[in-house]
Amino acid sequence: MLALANENKRKAGVENVEFLKGQIENIPLPDNTVDVIISNCVINLSAAKDRVLREAFRVLKPGGRFAVSETW
Repeated sequence: MLALANENKRKAGVENVEFLKGQIENIPLPDNTVDVIISNCVINLSAAKDRVLREAFRVLKPGGRFAVSETW
């Protein structure tokens, strides 16, 4: 999926996007470094939903946006 995402990024000519491999309970980024998080039906797969949310808000910049579409 990372290879496909990066190929689509290249085809679109987009340069301000980065795709990383990691776990949603332990996001491989420093604090306050992300502008937007989009989660589409992923959080429900984690047994540690509280950790997922803490990590999301840890990496978001002040004023950052967190969009969630979920089934519980």
